[in-house]
Amino acid sequence: MSQKNLSRRTFLQLSGVTAGAALLAACAPTAAPSAAPAAGAGTASGTTPSASNKEVRYASFEWFAYVPGQTWADYNQKEAFPEFQKEHPDITPVWEPFGDGWETKALTQMAGGTAPDIMSTWPPIINTWAEKKQLLNLQPMVDVDIPNANDIFLKPAWDQAWDPISQIRMGMGTDIDVTSVYYSKKAFQDAGLDLPKKGWTTDEYTDIATKLTQKDGNGTVTRWGAQLRPDYVLGYEYYVNAFGGNVRDDDTFTKCLLDSDEAQQALEWIRKGMWDINCFAQTNQIAGTGIPNTWTGVLPANVVAMAERSADQFFALADAMPEDSWDLTHVPTGTKEAVSMGSPDLWCIYKGVVDRGNQDAAWQFLKWLGTSDYYQDNIATKAGRIPTLASSTKKWPDILRKLDSRLGKVSLEVILDQLQSGEARGPQLFRYQSAADEILNPAFDKVYQEGSAPVSSIADLAPQVTKAQQDAMARAGG
Repeated sequence: MSQKNLSRRTFLQLSGVTAGAALLAACAPTAAPSAAPAAGAGTASGTTPSASNKEVRYASFEWFAYVPGQTWADYNQKEAFPEFQKEHPDITPVWEPFGDGWETKALTQMAGGTAPDIMSTWPPIINTWAEKKQLLNLQPMVDVDIPNANDIFLKPAWDQAWDPISQIRMGMGTDIDVTSVYYSKKAFQDAGLDLPKKGWTTDEYTDIATKLTQKDGNGTVTRWGAQLRPDYVLGYEYYVNAFGGNVRDDDTFTKCLLDSDEAQQALEWIRKGMWDINCFAQTNQIAGTGIPNTWTGVLPANVVAMAERSADQFFALADAMPEDSWDLTHVPTGTKEAVSMGSPDLWCIYKGVVDRGNQDAAWQFLKWLGTSDYYQDNIATKAGRIPTLASSTKKWPDILRKLDSRLGKVSLEVILDQLQSGEARGPQLFRYQSAADEILNPAFDKVYQEGSAPVSSIADLAPQVTKAQQDAMARAGG
C-alpha cells in the first residue's frame, strides 16, 4: 500500500489500536529529533527568509490528496504558499512532509522543543497532545480575529477542535470525513429491491443484506449483502449510539457504559449479522478474497453489494464501475436514531512558537488556511475532501462533479445532509483511550474477528475498563 493511500482510516486500522492514542501514550523513540526542516522542504520562493521575515514550518501528509494527478506537497509549495505571501510577504511557510512514525516523532519533538510550528493531525492524537500541554490554545486568538467562528465553520468539525479535558481550542478544521453506505445499484435491481434511502432501519438493513447475499451450489457465500465499517471506534460503536446507548459517560469520560441494555442490543445486532446470518461480511472473509485494496475494491468486484466507507471512494468507484451503477445513502436508523462517523482532520499550533517568537506568524498562516475561501475551496479541488469552512462545504459536491463528470448522478448531497442533520459526529473516546484499548480490543477481536465469544463478554469487562480509567487518572495526578 502506498504512503499516499495511508489515510487516517487506514492508519487506525493498521495500527492495531482502537483509536491510535496508545501509540502516543507511551512513545519513547530513541532517534533524536531534528530541528531542521525535513529533506526536500523549501520556502514558497525557494530562498532563505531574511532576518525580518518570520518562518512558519508546516507539517502535513503527502498522501493527503485523493484527486488523481494531484500532489498535496506540490500544490502547497508551488501554488498555495505564494498565494498566502501576496497578503503576508513577511511570513515564509516551509513545507515539512510527515514521514513514517510521525505520530510518535512529533510528540518527541514537542518535548525537545523542535516540533514544526503547525501540524496536521486528527482526534484522538490531537487530544493526547493537548493533554500533554504541548498545544497553543487558539481560543483567545479566535475570539479576537474570528468572533463569528461558530457560524462560519462546520459544526461537527469545530466542536471536535475543542478539548473538553484541557479546556482549550486545540486546532482548526482541515477537512471532515463521513461514513455512508455505498451500494451497487445493479445488485438491487437484479434482486428486485428498492434502493435504500434515508430513514431505513437496522432491521431493514439486515433483511436487505440477507436478500442480497449470494451463495454457490455448495452453500459458499460468493457475495455478501454488506460490510459494516471494519473498525470499532469508527464503525461499530456508532451503532451503540444509534440504539440509544453510550460507550462512556459524558461527564468524566472514564465510566464504561458498554454493559447497558442498549449497547448490548446494538453489539449483538452486529455480531448476529456477521456470524449467525453472515449477511454482513466478516473482516477475515473480506481479507480472504485476495482483492489488493479491500477498502475501495470490494464493491466493484461484487464481493459485497453494500459497503460502509469514508468519503474517499468517489474517483476509485468512478474508475472501477460503470457510470450510474452505484450510489450512496445514509447509514440506517437504529432503535433511536441514525448515527455515523464524522471525524475531522485538524491543524494545530505547537506551543513552542511562543518562545520562538513567531506565534503571530503561525496564527496568521493557520487563520488563512482555515478561513480563506481560496485554500478551503482547494481542500476540495486539489484533495477531493470535504472542507470545514461552511461556505466551501456547500460547494464540495459541485466541485467534485466538475473534476469528474461521472459523479453527476451520485448523491453527494447525502453527506452534506449527514453533516447538517447531526447524524455525522465524532467518536465517544475515553479520557485515557489507550487504557481502554488494552482491555476492549482483545474482547472485540474475540467477538467479531474470531466469533469465539458472546457480546456479554464485553459487558463483563465494563467495570474493568472503568477501573483502568480511574487508575490512569490517579497516575496522572487526578
